[in-house]
Amino acid sequence: MRRDQMGRAAGAMLQGGPAPVVDHGEGYWMALSGALSPDMNMALVSSGGSAAVAGVLDRVTESGTPTLFMLAGECQSEVPGEPWENVGELPFMASALTSDHLVSDPRVRRAGFDDAEVVCQVMAEAFGLGEDLMADVIGGILGDGSGETSIWLLVDDEVPVSAVLTSMVNDAVTVWCMSTPERFGHRGFGRAVLAHALLEAKSDGAIVGLLGATPAGKPLYDRTGWTTLESWRIFASVDSAQFSH
Repeated sequence: MRRDQMGRAAGAMLQGGPAPVVDHGEGYWMALSGALSPDMNMALVSSGGSAAVAGVLDRVTESGTPTLFMLAGECQSEVPGEPWENVGELPFMASALTSDHLVSDPRVRRAGFDDAEVVCQVMAEAFGLGEDLMADVIGGILGDGSGETSIWLLVDDEVPVSAVLTSMVNDAVTVWCMSTPERFGHRGFGRAVLAHALLEAKSDGAIVGLLGATPAGKPLYDRTGWTTLESWRIFASVDSAQFSH
């Protein structure tokens, strides 16, 4: 269930991309924004064996979109053929929204459409991506208005320093794009924006947080009470900003 919730949340986040492909079914999900970076497109297969893996890979290839292709569950031992290479593992983590880590912060606000450029700047710098790659997705999220997907922005002394995206599916809030540029690191900004965003999600009915931890973000999640449910093997056919061959 939690894997599926994350997939649905990913689809909600990325459906505003330039050429979105969003789908989920028994044992798989796809959330492709169409942006030309694997860090902006994801697919997961967790059951159905080699036939299911090949089927989703074919659809990813047909889309022409560079993608982070992930294997979990009974499909974790499958090995995609060339040009796909294993680039690491993604810890799939969860946290019950009951801890002392959930704290409101007056410096954090829910970003609006007028904040799109600033959000793109913060996230692009944090992840080493071009702002143009993120513009359609960020603009789509901020202009959606449904309330299920939000971007939270921390502004310290009039300077935007950290942002995070959250997406609600039933009782779970999924955390994406935890973004604090390196020049603002080690000052507690990431921890603060995450705590505020999760507290807001709890007030909206979420009881659990979910996320896929990048190598850069995992130390923060370990310190704030997140637990690894399982690890997903990640494959890519081109270089990723977050994961390397």
